[in-house]
Amino acid sequence: MPSLTSELPRGRVTTPRLYQSDFYTWAKRQAEALRRRDPEAIDWDNVIEEIEGLASEQKTRWVSNCAQALEHLLAIERWKSGSPGTLRKWEKEVRAFRRGMARALNTNLGLQGEYGEMLSQAWREARQEAVERLAGYSAAEAGAEDDWPYRKAWRAKLPEDCPYLVEDVAAYDPKRDKEPREDVWPPAVAVRLNTVLGRDYKIRRGPQRAQSWSR
Repeated sequence: MPSLTSELPRGRVTTPRLYQSDFYTWAKRQAEALRRRDPEAIDWDNVIEEIEGLASEQKTRWVSNCAQALEHLLAIERWKSGSPGTLRKWEKEVRAFRRGMARALNTNLGLQGEYGEMLSQAWREARQEAVERLAGYSAAEAGAEDDWPYRKAWRAKLPEDCPYLVEDVAAYDPKRDKEPREDVWPPAVAVRLNTVLGRDYKIRRGPQRAQSWSR
């Protein structure tokens, strides 16, 4: 029995229009054209756009996990009323987000050249979410129904630029590590975990950046 795709009239819909109306059929036909090495049948502009989109998706995977890790790191460092149980939960969740970053990086090593841009993007997302989270905690602690004053206060407290080094956030170097390290944390976060949970994480002194992170 012939497939529905094979029965579609090839000349009735132009390739660029097909991209908008039936992406599945467009993709199948583009793959066939590429296999035939038929440049005349390739919708170059849209193929290029899709390939660039695939690259962006890989970057988004890393940024998404990084943003969630950053939000948790801010909560650990800044929310002084966090209980030991809460901090253990956040610590565990950061490790999960680090594994997500490592998986994205392992199959896309070229992302190492994008660390600065990706960390900045993740920080913008994380900062907004952290403001909401910390404001909610503050309002609940004060018994206030409206968290607006607290959002305003936390927005002023949190730095505009990321205060953490990427190696302290990801804790992973694919050239050296098999998996993200559990003993690497931003200094202020390490102090908090050591104090509240009795960890013995090493506290890095000074802003020196590990050479292994530069390409």
